Amino acid sequence: MKVFRSIRWRLQFWHALLLALVLAGFGLSAYEIERAGLARSTDAELDRRADTLARAVHPPPPPAGRDDLPGDDFAGPPGPPEFHNPGESGPPPRRDRPRPGLPSLVLGDYAAEGPGQWYYVIWLRNGPPVTRSPNGPADVPRPPRPDSRLRGPALRVRGSFREAFLPLGPGDIVLVGHDVTADLQGLHRAAWAMAAAAGMILALGLLGGHWLAGRSLQPIADISAAAARIAAGRLDQRIGNRDTESELGQLAQVLDATFARLEAAFARQARFTADAAHELRTPLAVILTHAQHALAVPGAPEEHAEALAACQRAAQRMRALTEALLRLARLDSGAQPPDPVRFDLAGRVADCVGLIGPLAARRGIAVKADLNAAECAGDPGQIDQVITNLLTNAIEHNVENGEIRVSTRAACGRATLTVADSGPGIAAAHLPHVFERFYRADASRSRSSGGVGLGLAIARAIVEAHGGSIQAASEPGRGAVFTVSLPSLS
Repeated sequence: MKVFRSIRWRLQFWHALLLALVLAGFGLSAYEIERAGLARSTDAELDRRADTLARAVHPPPPPAGRDDLPGDDFAGPPGPPEFHNPGESGPPPRRDRPRPGLPSLVLGDYAAEGPGQWYYVIWLRNGPPVTRSPNGPADVPRPPRPDSRLRGPALRVRGSFREAFLPLGPGDIVLVGHDVTADLQGLHRAAWAMAAAAGMILALGLLGGHWLAGRSLQPIADISAAAARIAAGRLDQRIGNRDTESELGQLAQVLDATFARLEAAFARQARFTADAAHELRTPLAVILTHAQHALAVPGAPEEHAEALAACQRAAQRMRALTEALLRLARLDSGAQPPDPVRFDLAGRVADCVGLIGPLAARRGIAVKADLNAAECAGDPGQIDQVITNLLTNAIEHNVENGEIRVSTRAACGRATLTVADSGPGIAAAHLPHVFERFYRADASRSRSSGGVGLGLAIARAIVEAHGGSIQAASEPGRGAVFTVSLPSLS
């Protein structure tokens, strides 16, 4: 697509991609760091609670000389005086084993219910749990006995539960767990908030990048606009970039200097053409005058008369060329047509068809006109010259007893003139060059009839000076079609 070939949009794309990658990397890193921190804090709390619960279940022996403290500060379900599994056989455990009750302070840490609660389960002598917190899950499997080489509680994860378990003695295990559902939900909410913030940052970055790219590439747009105006014939236009420190500003300065030299060269060329044509007018007038006088003298030898007639024809041809060069010099110098006048293009074409009628009749060429009202604005005299040049060109490059079709119409705020002939046409290789000065195509378009090869060039210069356009189309053997489009008065 054309938009992806634009330097501005390519810069914008890479800027957006880089910013998105940076934001995504930062967001994922922040999420992983927060998740790992949450897991570490949860595991540390599990270790602390497991150790506290183990100390409550198996308290250290009292100091020497003191009896066990009474159990009034213990709360819990009534049970045997010792942690004794009723299913076991054999002698009862020693009297120094701790009692099954837990301190009320410890039990208060496991009273919460719902998501995010902490719970505990205690197994003795490889049997079923002897006690558990009422807020814990009912299907907590007995963990395997941890490796004796590990120091501290072992950890495991079951779905949304993280659990730490610790051996208390032969076959005894205490387990503390935590439901991390609420923590994960909070983490996910924080991730979505971070994603929304990243989206806003990306949008602001794209807007800032779009503005910055446009500002950075503005000199290129100024250069393109100035070049387009100069290509349209306004050689006095300049870029005028004031930023002389940047690379593009320096390029604009170089181009302005080049445009100035180009304007000066065109001005010198136009002045030379005008001066040369002007200086040729006087000697040509003298040659024509003397040739006419010599031809008017009776009794001149026939060979002298033929030589004088040839000189007269050459001088007339040179005079036509000189007048054409003068007109082109005035157009090249940027001379604008006078204040535009509103006129009907169809009426001007009808007048020009009447003027070239005798020339077409001498070759037996029929002129068919389909003239519809088409108002336009410009200099009627110069437009008449365009019409006459096109009609004369169609006659000169037509076949004997051929025809010319002329039509005018108005559409979309434009007045259009079409001149088509039935001649041999123009080869595709020569078609783009027919409006060039002195361009000579094939023999069918030679200037044996006396043309100077500037008629179409003058027509294009006049039409473009009026803000219009002229185009040529042809198929070999089927004639040529010239179309002129002129702006209408609004």
